[in-house]
Amino acid sequence: MFTIEELKNDEDLLFDTVDFLFNYKLYFYQTKFLMKCLNYRKIVGKWSRQSGKSQAVAIYILLMAILEKTTIIIAAPIQDQSNLMYSKIRELISENPDIQALLKKDTQSELIFNNRSVILSITCAHGGRTKRGHTCDILIIEEAGDMEDEVVGSVLIPYLASKGDKGQVIKIGTPLRRNHFYRSCYEDTNYEVINVTWRDAVKVGQYTQKFIDDEKAELTDVQFRCEYESEFVADAMGFFPPHILEKSELNYNLFEVL
Repeated sequence: MFTIEELKNDEDLLFDTVDFLFNYKLYFYQTKFLMKCLNYRKIVGKWSRQSGKSQAVAIYILLMAILEKTTIIIAAPIQDQSNLMYSKIRELISENPDIQALLKKDTQSELIFNNRSVILSITCAHGGRTKRGHTCDILIIEEAGDMEDEVVGSVLIPYLASKGDKGQVIKIGTPLRRNHFYRSCYEDTNYEVINVTWRDAVKVGQYTQKFIDDEKAELTDVQFRCEYESEFVADAMGFFPPHILEKSELNYNLFEVL
């Protein structure tokens, strides 16, 4: 049996492993994303809509769960978003009898494996007041652009507190407003950023060019750039992106007016 350490250093082995276990051939950008997840503690993924984000993350979650004792929490702002990721994981399990045999418990929100790995799906509506107190090795923040700063800072990130420098956080989603997701992409240099646009998806056949042309005609420029170019709303609405302007700011000492 291969190990996580072996996968970390071999893209071809990762590709073949995913193909063998899940009968799924990774796109080049999914492989790049998974390699980042295997090698770094903080990952942020800006993905255009329907480009294979949830499938890639589901594969990573399941790989980690079956290869090592790992507790993984998937957190999303609303139930539908959480259910989508969780259902993809359960679908991957159902298609492989060998992985099914590793499963000890299967409920609508929790999977427990014979090696004591746990995958837990939660939602953080109403400020996440009822979701405090969990602990995990890997925290997945699904649709991170929709997740409030206060929930991330005071509820979710503390799940990793006891893990020291071994806990992992992965933020994924489509850019929206300038919140924690934005800062992880542009300001926090501890995060490895993966950016997937419509061009990547067309290149691998996930979209057709006609679909993109139709979406360009249907959506406003800002909508298209946010949904398919993976640009933040604030970036898309301005000539100069805010993160460029912020780097150019100068502070002046103000004189008191007498």
